[in-house]
Amino acid sequence: LKHLARTQPDLPATAELATHEVEALVLLKRKRKKKNEQIPDGIPPLALAVQWIAELGGYTGKSSGGPPGSVTISRGLERLAPAAEMLRVLRENGLVR
Repeated sequence: LKHLARTQPDLPATAELATHEVEALVLLKRKRKKKNEQIPDGIPPLALAVQWIAELGGYTGKSSGGPPGSVTISRGLERLAPAAEMLRVLRENGLVR
């Protein structure tokens, strides 16, 4: 995921993540966005999605020593997984469109 985000950053996030994972990520990002930050509509590019995942895992930006690493991406994926699973189950049961 990290390698692909760095070598092919413009791929859609759905190239590596399931649709429900991307949707959950966007929902979580909208909840945690900075005041001056704009969240684009639609599917974000892979590099942006990986940055958001890393932010969930504690990445604080380039000031923390460069692009997101494996540890913060892994932590972010651990935090994303329950939200994505919940969204998938709700959709399967017709409780969310």
